[in-house]
Amino acid sequence: MEISGIWLVAALVGFATLTGLLFRSFQGKGRTVESAEQIDLARLGAQKNGFPVEQLGKKATLLQFSTEYCGQCPGVRRALSQLEYRIGGVLHAEVDITERLDLAAHFKVSQTPTVFILDPKGKIRFRVSGVPKPGIIQQELAKLGAK
Repeated sequence: MEISGIWLVAALVGFATLTGLLFRSFQGKGRTVESAEQIDLARLGAQKNGFPVEQLGKKATLLQFSTEYCGQCPGVRRALSQLEYRIGGVLHAEVDITERLDLAAHFKVSQTPTVFILDPKGKIRFRVSGVPKPGIIQQELAKLGAK
């Protein structure tokens, strides 16, 4: 009985490890989205440096969903702000969904940070759940013509 218990534990540990590695491999890669919905930054309560944001970026908007307790959100915020600075016509805005479960449900945000790339009309074109992999945001911005 002891040997079969050990094998069971070993099998469970192996399964958990494989599941974790598979989950991690998909984190931060993102996926293309074809959305007809136009995002209204003012309605979402989007902010930049503590001030309300109402206008979309001329080429693209990086919309970050964060929470107060997200440990990785400040680093993503800095990285997206640097992209905004380097690439003309790109805006970075952030929405704190700590108290906005309605927004989390509407946009199916199950973890933070989650980043949407919006086209100039405010339609969602790409989304990344978790910390974006290096280069993925720039690659998707280039597809929208924001280089």
